[in-house]
Amino acid sequence: MLTIQRNTGMVKHQARLTQLMSIQDNLFREIAMKNLKADIMVIDDTLDNLRVLNGILNLNGYKVRGAPNGTMGIKAVKLSPPDLILLDIMMPDMDGYEVCRRLKSDDDERIRNIPVIFISALDQAVDKVKAFSVGAVDYVTKPFQMEDVVARIETHLTLRRLQSQLELLVKERTSHLEEALARQEALAAGYSRFVPPEFLQFLNRDDITTVELGDQIQMEMTILFADIRSFTTLSEQMSPQDNFNFINAYLSRVGPVIRAHNGFIDKYIGDEIMALFPTSVDDALQAAIAILETVAEYNKTRQRPGRQAIAIGIGLHKGPVTLGVVGEAQRLEHTVISDAVNLAARLEGLSKLYGASIIVSRETLESAANPAAYRVRCLGETDVKGKQKAIAVAEILDGSVPDAIARKLQTKADFEAGLQYFQNSNYRMAKEAFERASANNLNDKAVRHYLKRVNYRLAFDDALEWDAR
Repeated sequence: MLTIQRNTGMVKHQARLTQLMSIQDNLFREIAMKNLKADIMVIDDTLDNLRVLNGILNLNGYKVRGAPNGTMGIKAVKLSPPDLILLDIMMPDMDGYEVCRRLKSDDDERIRNIPVIFISALDQAVDKVKAFSVGAVDYVTKPFQMEDVVARIETHLTLRRLQSQLELLVKERTSHLEEALARQEALAAGYSRFVPPEFLQFLNRDDITTVELGDQIQMEMTILFADIRSFTTLSEQMSPQDNFNFINAYLSRVGPVIRAHNGFIDKYIGDEIMALFPTSVDDALQAAIAILETVAEYNKTRQRPGRQAIAIGIGLHKGPVTLGVVGEAQRLEHTVISDAVNLAARLEGLSKLYGASIIVSRETLESAANPAAYRVRCLGETDVKGKQKAIAVAEILDGSVPDAIARKLQTKADFEAGLQYFQNSNYRMAKEAFERASANNLNDKAVRHYLKRVNYRLAFDDALEWDAR
């Protein structure tokens, strides 16, 4: 009887011990979860800013590290990559742009993929454009609201986690490829939505299964790039699902317009579209105008609370391209290789600088059947990487808001006169012409851009003249 009681007591004791260990494990797990804080690196040469950000971010559950300059910040990031970086621009040893540029060009993928948010007192559009061009995901202007900073940090940390999860999901599904081989015929039909049928036709292939590595063809085409302005700002206000819904709603309207004008979409790059027009320049020009009109109609459906109207920029250039298949035996991809592609992308980027909806190279416009059929404004010349000569570019006004078209046509003579003076190095006359154009259209970004360049040239010439004295 005593033995039975002793054994029963031991069983109860063991059960209680097991229960306590389980509670302890759960407690440790909970504590560990609470301490899985995101690691934030703050790079700022102002000690007060470091203290404020460190204190408030700590209160919000983040692990915070600080660096007083760009050099030390880069070293700290490489030593132990953080989850996100808050970066000042104006620093003595190395400005924030250079810091970001170096991090984004690092050989370590972990460092390249760290989200960088600029926090700066610089509030000009050109500063923000430059920040995004070097790889930043966001831009906060000082003085800032900490609630806003914390919300943006959470947004980009969430997007980064979702991206990692998506990459993991892609790897898992790729591993199941063999199971899908039995549905080869169905997949062949489905692939037509991923590989443009026109691409196969140009390569003289019947279907995707007959494509071989190295297939290629050279031909002349017009390339169109279209991109949503301020997409990062828009996406910050949406959930991941809303982001996908928004992009797909936009693409579902633009894609048919491109096909209706004898073009085909080569690829989507996030919200950016790259389309090819093998028949004529006019197909591409008319498609660009129709896209603007389609977006204007789409914006009418976005007037509900919580939605913003969108604007897009389009770049066009015609030139020789090579269409072909690149990769290796287990991974093929169709692509287009050409300087013309790079130039078209560059022109789309310039649309933001000039405040233009459609920018086209002059040589492309002049190859249209009737260039005079389009309302055009010259934008001068721009240097393009890989080209020895500057490229003359123009703005297509058709398809834009009627009031904007009227204002630009009203100031066109003064603006283009200013360009002529500028190109002839007559900067004082150029300034007078641009100022006349600006007086009648204060919101013309192209005029403001050239006025800034003219003032810089005049200041430089004045400095040289002063030194000569």
